[in-house]
Amino acid sequence: MEQTPAMDQASSLRTSPPRSQHSPGRKAILCVAVASGKGGVGKTFLTVNLATTLARQNRRVLLVDADLGLPNADIILGAAPELTLEDCLFHGVDLADVVAKTPFGIDLLAANSGAREMVALGEARLALLAEDLIRFAGNYDVLLFDCASGIDASVTAFLAAAPQSIIVVQPDPTSLMDAYALIKVIRHEDMSSGISLVMNGIRDQAGGKRILAQLQSVVRDYLQLELDCIGLVPHSERAIAAMHARSPLVAFDGSDPAAVEISAVARRIIQKQRAATASGKLNAQHLLQGILAGRSK
Repeated sequence: MEQTPAMDQASSLRTSPPRSQHSPGRKAILCVAVASGKGGVGKTFLTVNLATTLARQNRRVLLVDADLGLPNADIILGAAPELTLEDCLFHGVDLADVVAKTPFGIDLLAANSGAREMVALGEARLALLAEDLIRFAGNYDVLLFDCASGIDASVTAFLAAAPQSIIVVQPDPTSLMDAYALIKVIRHEDMSSGISLVMNGIRDQAGGKRILAQLQSVVRDYLQLELDCIGLVPHSERAIAAMHARSPLVAFDGSDPAAVEISAVARRIIQKQRAATASGKLNAQHLLQGILAGRSK
């Protein structure tokens, strides 16, 4: 039977080994998905700064922009990716060639903002991408998913694929309610046992701790879940300046209190990782579900 171009591309995704100097058999010691109930709470800000902190500790970090509809991690990282996930799928480009190097030592796997081509993509080819992504992750020490905001399947599938999940919230009523809704979905569908919380944009530490305690109490009473907070990140005017400079805050001004706290969050995440996670144990089916759900956005 004569192969069509689409079949050739799918075949290349399956058979092409990552062109990397590192062995694909290595283990990813850390895999974390970062999400939020609503947008505008600093989810991508936190993810990018965590990635930068970990890269500065001589860890090989792969950041996957899992917001397949409106990706923007590249903006904060000062990167201009020439290729995206769509190039893997439509043009048979190897993942190693799609990954963009950033000025901060992070490898970025970007999505294409506003791309509609993903809507027509077949599930079989997306499955190959999910499998290849997991194999390729074996080249790294850290794999971070910067998820979209909300509670739809494009978010929860990536959360279910990762051993650790971080929910980012701000101390305002709408953010708290949306974070609770997301945590409720994760809990009821038994997606992850490693849920942590980071509260961002705190202007008053005492007030932030009080609001945090209220959220933890509601989650404990109604969801029977002990919610672990691993960071209270203060509001920072320097963070705005860093974003305009297209730089993570920890690189722009490492002495800023928010940068100091994010560095502490990175340490706590590592401490929570009790054992190495083999890249082969990451859930390819859940990754596929996330890509399938995100393609129609």
